[in-house]
Amino acid sequence: MSIVAVAGDACTTTTVALAASWPVSDDIVVAEADPSGGDLAAWFDMPVAPSLSTVVTSVIDGAWPEIERHTRLAGNGIRLVPAPARAAEATQAVTESARSLVPILASLRSPIVIADTGRLGRAAADHPFVAAAAVTVIVHRQGNQSARAAAVRLQRLTDQLDRFAATPTVVAVVGGSPYGADEIERFVHETVGATPVVGLPVDELVASVFGGRTGVSPRRLTRLPLMRAARDLAAATDRLVSGVTGDRWRVTR
Repeated sequence: MSIVAVAGDACTTTTVALAASWPVSDDIVVAEADPSGGDLAAWFDMPVAPSLSTVVTSVIDGAWPEIERHTRLAGNGIRLVPAPARAAEATQAVTESARSLVPILASLRSPIVIADTGRLGRAAADHPFVAAAAVTVIVHRQGNQSARAAAVRLQRLTDQLDRFAATPTVVAVVGGSPYGADEIERFVHETVGATPVVGLPVDELVASVFGGRTGVSPRRLTRLPLMRAARDLAAATDRLVSGVTGDRWRVTR
């Protein structure tokens, strides 16, 4: 199984950062599978098609080479399948992906597919990419709120983790307050059991670069806070993928 599903708050930015930080020995493809509609074609200044809709209508019983023809290479080197921008079309494409696309991708050892599956709802576990994932990354963003309000959201996070108990899971916490990632990890461990928790900073510059901003060199981008933290997230996620697939630990960037 080669699907890593990313779900929750700010998951598109997290998905791109995770893909950009993944071990160099692996081939990576980003699949934008957010039923609310896609952003990546616009972010990377690409035509709308081919998209996830194109793939699910073209690939019936195909293998990876047939799917690969519908992927596109972004300027930052990430290969991807974007989702349609409109919610109705994106929802239909995600639903139809369960028929043949997701089973094909889940059967592959390579490439690893990092899927942006959108915000977590009650039906998140039924999302085709989530249901077939080898590992799930749940993105939990801390906002400008009191410690008490943040604690309530953490209780809801543990409810979400319970729903994903059958799949190895990593929690990516965006924002360092009011609770640190280490505090949240202790809480999660005490509540639902051992689950890796990785802190990610709020980094507006990286987010703006992903959204199309120019003038930031690739070298500078790798040194920005979010990209440095994303390497830790990639390492934690890769360890779980290796455990599921039986691969040995791989050397990261």
